[in-house]
Amino acid sequence: MNSGLHDTSVRLIVDLGNTRAKLAVYEGGRIVLLETADNPVPEQLKALLPEQYNPEGGIISSVAGDPTPYMKALGSFRWINLDNDTPLPFTNHYLTPETLGRDRIAAVAGARHLFPGSDLLVIDMGTAITFDFINGQGEYKGGAISPGLTTRFRALHNFTKRLPLLNPVEINYLTGRTTDESILSGVINGIRAEIDGIIEDYRLLYPELKIILTGGDMFYFEKKLKNNIFATPNLVITGLKQILDYNLEK
Repeated sequence: MNSGLHDTSVRLIVDLGNTRAKLAVYEGGRIVLLETADNPVPEQLKALLPEQYNPEGGIISSVAGDPTPYMKALGSFRWINLDNDTPLPFTNHYLTPETLGRDRIAAVAGARHLFPGSDLLVIDMGTAITFDFINGQGEYKGGAISPGLTTRFRALHNFTKRLPLLNPVEINYLTGRTTDESILSGVINGIRAEIDGIIEDYRLLYPELKIILTGGDMFYFEKKLKNNIFATPNLVITGLKQILDYNLEK
């Protein structure tokens, strides 16, 4: 294994979500390529990987079904297919590991890499908002799952007869003067208050807690939360790289 400034190893990271895929190439410890695609078939994902890169290993995380066709299309090097049996660079105390989302696993691994030895709360803001806690000893304890931003807008529209379906926008008010403004205030300010409240509850237990915010909707909240946070959009990619390294080095 090469290491340090002379590390030239090439590794491929693939995150297959429900509607979007991310493909990243690391050369040494540095990202040299990061691409996204909406609902790609294997050949489309393969087209995002330039021929100049020859990965020594890769990891794929899929919440969208069997990733085997994507692995075959991308190359025949050593693959890690992230699942509940994959060895992890932390201790997993989750009571039902078979139900634990791969994105949650990867986000925790990424946070642990960024802040080793710290008590960490990872907040991932996507279709669902997930809260994941790992202590300074590297023991992952679990967390919480809550409806995400778009999910709340859809729920208000789908389960009422007259409320419109809105898209998220940035707001700077508390009191809505129209129905649209009231929905936006209720959803966005409600999520902000929820996150701040959960952070405060954790900090009562872990005073030195560090907060890491990630996910597609983080940009609506990273400047509005009253707690000090570290925001990073590619935490899952970072974590998948750490899990891959951990398994290739075993």
